[in-house]
Amino acid sequence: MYDTVNLVRNINFDKQDVEERARKIGLNLSDKHWDAINFVKKFYDYHEDEELKVTDYSSALQGKYVRLGGLKYLYTLFPEGPIYTVTQLAGISVTNTRNNSMGSVQ
Repeated sequence: MYDTVNLVRNINFDKQDVEERARKIGLNLSDKHWDAINFVKKFYDYHEDEELKVTDYSSALQGKYVRLGGLKYLYTLFPEGPIYTVTQLAGISVTNTRNNSMGSVQ
């Protein structure tokens, strides 16, 4: 599992762009949504020289939210699939983020 406590890089991305993307898919962003989006963006920035896979995001999110139920919890926030939705909202391009085993179908 990834060390989700020590992600220390600061991130800058346009929150208005994220909110616009969310509106387009019918999502009203709460603080819980923003927490997941910011976490994924920090995770991405922390691993900027690495090619991240869906399983990397899955493991990181599972570790971050294990106390709340892990990915099951994130499905309550992002019903179309947490990994696909969060990476898209954060503006991160990831191939094959939609996968039946992770609840996101492409």
